[in-house]
Amino acid sequence: MDPFILNQIREQSSRNEKIIAWLRCAFLLAIIPDLFVINLLPNLYIWMDLICIGYLVAAWFATQLWARTCWWRFVVMTTDVVLVMYMIFADPEGSGTDPVTGEIFTPMMAYNFMALMGCFFVVASSLRLSKSAVIYVTALVGMSLVIIKLKTGIPLYWGIAPFVVLLITGVLSFWVMGTLSKLLVNISRTERLARFLSPEIVEQAAKDPTLLQLGGKRQSVTMMFVDIRKFSVMAESHTPEEVVKVLNDYFRVATDVIFKHKGTLDKYIGDALMALFGAPLTNPDDADRALRAAVEMMSRLEEFNKGLDEPLQIGVGLNTASVIAGNVGTEQRMDYTVIGDGVNIAARLEKLSKEYDTKIILSENTYNQLSDKFDAVSHGEVSIEGRRASVKVYGIPQSAVSAFP
Repeated sequence: MDPFILNQIREQSSRNEKIIAWLRCAFLLAIIPDLFVINLLPNLYIWMDLICIGYLVAAWFATQLWARTCWWRFVVMTTDVVLVMYMIFADPEGSGTDPVTGEIFTPMMAYNFMALMGCFFVVASSLRLSKSAVIYVTALVGMSLVIIKLKTGIPLYWGIAPFVVLLITGVLSFWVMGTLSKLLVNISRTERLARFLSPEIVEQAAKDPTLLQLGGKRQSVTMMFVDIRKFSVMAESHTPEEVVKVLNDYFRVATDVIFKHKGTLDKYIGDALMALFGAPLTNPDDADRALRAAVEMMSRLEEFNKGLDEPLQIGVGLNTASVIAGNVGTEQRMDYTVIGDGVNIAARLEKLSKEYDTKIILSENTYNQLSDKFDAVSHGEVSIEGRRASVKVYGIPQSAVSAFP
């Protein structure tokens, strides 16, 4: 399981453990009133009440400290059952009379009381989001019922119904716990994917989690690099709060455009961003969608700049190449990205946009795959930093951007 999602489950489980501690403390409402009739209760009942109160308070404080630890849940589940067993067997005869009401406690009542409390313990264990916790407490309570039956000698047919109810509760709790865990996993995964994938791709990735497993595969991807021109100058003349607001608003527009054209947001790099078209899912029109996203981004930037006292200018570089696409990193931290020489070319093309009037620069590989050339103009072959071979590039004129619907 994804370490991030596993950590989310553990966090939710620890929060639920604290909720169970509060539910356990609710039994104080049934115990404390006994202390007001202390003159009617024998010492045995007083000591039982004091032990229960002490345990409930101590368990609450201990849970606040150790809720995140796996061993604590098994300790407290065991102690819960043992405490109920103590209350049942405190009377050596296994039966007695309530000093207040005069009601006679029969062995069957003790058996049913254990079954009732056991069902509560089982249901509470499902909140721990742990299969082992549900199985453990169900088995523990089941063993307790067997011990009570053997000690009290109640007929077998009397004890079948409560035992069956316990088993049914255990099965249902196991199912509920599994459903809650799957729901939490799906929500966490979807939330993470939605940060860098379009809704359509998120849906595909949710159906096929192998698309985003650690590792990668070679595939053709059109890569987009977008950078704000003279960002450092703007940052110098504005407060950090103003710069962050403008940058967030701009990224929101740019990301909406990328997702609209079914692209993948790879990462933000300062005031720049990197997007992919063709990863994790490959389509025959990846280059077309990438260029249309770049043109629309330029077009929407013109509208975005109307609300700024200092308009933003961006440059875009596009390149299509065969790269390795997949999750890169470790089990503790991984990022979905692409690796290959084609990525470096796309980044260098974005920087070349500073040298031309056309602010969208694309490689010949991307140009050859386009069905709509957007009146692209050739800039010939250019040298790219870090590469021996020159690359033939094209630019998209401003007239095509202005005419974009």
